[in-house]
Amino acid sequence: MLNKISHLAKSAFKPKQLLLRQNGDVSMFTLPSSLQVSLLCAAVGAVCWVSVSSYGYVQQQEQIQTLEKQRLVAESNWQLEKQQLEQKLAEQTKTLQDLSQQQNLLEGLVEALPESVATPTTSGQQATQKDEFEEQSKNLADKQTSLLNHIENSITARASELHTHLDEIGLDKQLTLSPVAQGGPYHQLDTQHISADYLSVIDKLVELNELEQMITLLPDSMPVKQEKFYVSSQFGYRKDPITGRRAMHKGVDLAGWHKTDIHAPAAGTVKKAGKNGGYGKFVEIEHANGLVTRFGHLHTIKVKKGQKVKKSDVIALMGSTGRSTSTHLHYEVLQNGKHINPIKLAKVLSRVQ
Repeated sequence: MLNKISHLAKSAFKPKQLLLRQNGDVSMFTLPSSLQVSLLCAAVGAVCWVSVSSYGYVQQQEQIQTLEKQRLVAESNWQLEKQQLEQKLAEQTKTLQDLSQQQNLLEGLVEALPESVATPTTSGQQATQKDEFEEQSKNLADKQTSLLNHIENSITARASELHTHLDEIGLDKQLTLSPVAQGGPYHQLDTQHISADYLSVIDKLVELNELEQMITLLPDSMPVKQEKFYVSSQFGYRKDPITGRRAMHKGVDLAGWHKTDIHAPAAGTVKKAGKNGGYGKFVEIEHANGLVTRFGHLHTIKVKKGQKVKKSDVIALMGSTGRSTSTHLHYEVLQNGKHINPIKLAKVLSRVQ
């Protein structure tokens, strides 16, 4: 077999003679068969090496391109996931901020409720676990909404109760909502980030607190201590004690011992202090919301015109001056010139405070 291959090689690659001429000299070189075969093998080997190397290079470049594409896809997916996580984090942060603000508002509402309104319990539950964040935040939001509704219903019920009692007395409800002197540092409420439901409850609470405050300024007690008088003549129609004819009694008569102390039923300013016709010695005090109290048949006046008095200050002593048959205090209450039953006023106000 080897002999055949050798014979074929010698037949295909017969020795060759090369003639080289240089400067007139001729040289001859002989290329034997073995050298030709070696050169051919070397050429074939070189071609094969170049082919294999080129193929390997192409494969390597394709792998690099594939890896680069995979890297770009992975980076794109990572960026997308990052954006989604950032968006979710922003949403959760906003939810927590809203819940925290609502919780603070609810606690502020509860703190500002008047004592006459039952104080509900605020929920301080916080969403702590990521996988339960949405469920817990929703539960907390639902509890806050329920608490807000409870507060609103309590405020509405109390305001309705007060208005009903004011109607019973005959007082002007609009006047009782007039603001009184107030002050202090100004802390503006950021209403742009507070829902309309919360703002509505805040407004209702402000009105209720103003109403409660104004009621405390009304003459809610009788001007004579309870154990030191009895009602000798009621408010309304009666038989006049002097003429015996039908007459309208625009106040109440409180009978008691001579020189019994008479107290201011509410804070106010003395508008009149002196003699006043059938009233005898007389005092008139102006209070908030157009309310005026009058005191007649006094023995001694203890205040002067223009003087400011506080509730329960002694303003006079009981007597029987003017158009009077015996020692008593004639007591009147008016609002904007309209007479109000003083006993009814005191009884109703004592129920709502």
